[in-house]
Amino acid sequence: MSAEFRPTREGTVKMALGEGEVAFLRHLASLLDQIGSEPGDPAAERLNVTPYLDDADASDEYRRLMLPELEQSRAADRSAFEELLSASPGGVEMSRGEAEAMIRVLVEARLALASRMKVEVEADYQDLDEENAAALDYLAHLQLALIRALDP
Repeated sequence: MSAEFRPTREGTVKMALGEGEVAFLRHLASLLDQIGSEPGDPAAERLNVTPYLDDADASDEYRRLMLPELEQSRAADRSAFEELLSASPGGVEMSRGEAEAMIRVLVEARLALASRMKVEVEADYQDLDEENAAALDYLAHLQLALIRALDP
């Protein structure tokens, strides 16, 4: 892992990613864009949890009111993420807002991947093959490194 996030005096974060890292993260961006395109997608179910378990009408109302805004917010975050990846060869400087958008996309990607890998509890994670565990670990590493860069 060669990813590096460094805070600047101006309150921005410098990001440097290797080519392989950029390719992996670009693949995730396209994966996120496809969430919910198939019925019963566990990633869609995980990212759009039922807010009121004991009140279906309230959950439906919440979704009616909030889902469009949530989808717009996710789309904006993904767009910022993809722009950062496009600019990243050789390094890029991110504003705090861009860094926070990147964190949200990394969280979304971890949740989506884990749900598709059927990871619901720690024991499920322990049963993953090495490649899938490494993918989740890498996203966690990026997330933590970026959070630390935002709050040095």
